[in-house]
Amino acid sequence: MTLSAYEQSEWDRLQERKAAVLSKPMRKFIPQQARDRFASLGKKAMSAPGAEKVAAAYGGAAKGIGKVVGDSAGRTVSKKRVIEQYRRSGHDIAGLDEIRELDLRVVDDVARLNLVRYAHALSAAATGLGSAAAVTGGEVLASAGTIAGAGAGAAPGLGTVAGAMLADTAMMLALATRTVAATALCYGYCPNDPEEEIFVMSVIALGMATGASAKTAAYAELAQLTQLLVRNAPWSKLNEKVLTKIAQNFAAKFSQQLTKKKLGQFVPIAGMAVGAGLSYRHIDRIAVSARDAYRERFLIEKSGGTLTGDLRFGDADRAQDDDAIGVIELLRAEAALPTSPSSESENQPDD
Repeated sequence: MTLSAYEQSEWDRLQERKAAVLSKPMRKFIPQQARDRFASLGKKAMSAPGAEKVAAAYGGAAKGIGKVVGDSAGRTVSKKRVIEQYRRSGHDIAGLDEIRELDLRVVDDVARLNLVRYAHALSAAATGLGSAAAVTGGEVLASAGTIAGAGAGAAPGLGTVAGAMLADTAMMLALATRTVAATALCYGYCPNDPEEEIFVMSVIALGMATGASAKTAAYAELAQLTQLLVRNAPWSKLNEKVLTKIAQNFAAKFSQQLTKKKLGQFVPIAGMAVGAGLSYRHIDRIAVSARDAYRERFLIEKSGGTLTGDLRFGDADRAQDDDAIGVIELLRAEAALPTSPSSESENQPDD
């Protein structure tokens, strides 16, 4: 299918924006000196007597929320509502796949992607403010010596901190999943399909990446997954059991990254503003990543796979740093990554 002039122009803009993101130096939301202090305070709290049990419970719970939170968040976005939205705008479609046959300009006119972006980001800010308040309370106790000097009695204060962080992680993962799922539906993709859930995780991973190497690795993963999906690669090994395990491992990695990025919440008073700001920023980044990822995939699919983007992003084996969540790596660990049919199709004559 031939792209319209508008679609070709948008494709060019996407590639320019991607190159700009990778060439842009990372801005640190919190000065390094303050980040070091936050890390020190965090280590102090988590090294207090009784901390190991709380940390173990937190880690186990974080892994367990993956599939449940992802499912519930994804299913709160209505496929029927999106189809009706297009029909009310004068487009007689019966299913999501027909959205992908429309011109991208139509999608831009009908979809309310800015509403998806800012509504979820503001919800995240409110969540971050609440969890930061609870974490701040626990840190005040630690700073005053209550936790450090109370021995086993320190557990309640520390439990407040760990519990608040767990609740924040669960809500942030739910908001991230819902943000990406809502965007997917606008472009005609059902986020509840198993392979689409993997793509959703990869989009979230891109939104969480901050360093240049992590972003490059995330772009590479999305490029590989996009090609697999466009070429209808078989996902036969991605059954419910395997998908659940992958989602749980993804949730654990997500929680580790989120906790590391939000250590500013351990600072009394200032931590509340920092927590709210970081929550807003994370979901806003994920919303932008979702818009660009599905936009690019929409155009690649419409071009029949002739569009591929910059080849620098085509190798998902690129080394990842500790700021990257490797979804491809999780698939490989479960032997669930399908073999691309490209090697077979390359020998076939063009239509």
